[in-house]
Amino acid sequence: MKPAPRLTALLLGAGLLASLAGCEMAEESANKLAEKAEAAAQEIAREAIGEAVNELNKQVDDVQASARELLGEPEKKEKKEKAAEDTPRDPANRDDRQGGEAMMPEGGVET
Repeated sequence: MKPAPRLTALLLGAGLLASLAGCEMAEESANKLAEKAEAAAQEIAREAIGEAVNELNKQVDDVQASARELLGEPEKKEKKEKAAEDTPRDPANRDDRQGGEAMMPEGGVET
């Protein structure tokens, strides 16, 4: 009768080890699933935030364009063209406030 309690103990020990190994595998699987779910949630959040930011930028651009129109300011392209026209290109175009020296553009001269 001695072999029966040893056999039972051996079977219980083997069953316990098998269940622990199964629990460890289940835990690893649950952790992997949680990581995948977290990554998917982050990606969805990034997309949603990106879309919201793009829509907000469009609305801000529209408001700025409306404000410029109300203030009577020319568009950016028109401003650049006007600034190019106002830039003196002829050395004879001198500013009396600077002692007769030729006016230079604010940004300097590119060489």
